[in-house]
Amino acid sequence: MKDLVYPAIVYKDEEENGYTISIQDLGIVTEGETVVDAYIKAKQYLAALVDCAIKFDCDIESPSEFEKVYKENKKNIVLLVDALS
Repeated sequence: MKDLVYPAIVYKDEEENGYTISIQDLGIVTEGETVVDAYIKAKQYLAALVDCAIKFDCDIESPSEFEKVYKENKKNIVLLVDALS
């Protein structure tokens, strides 16, 4: 299986005083009180999606290039999230 490491954008939610992480390639959005909470949820969501795709023999969208996502989102934090546990 190919490496599944996706760029994820972190948004600060001023109203809720928390963080949202978006893996735009796959439509994954998670939230948490801290960046770490949101990151862990994104990682778990990605792992579950990959497990299902493997089980049902579905294709998974390839990750965007980190540099491209970073350049388009300089006002936000951009992290890499993998599907490994």
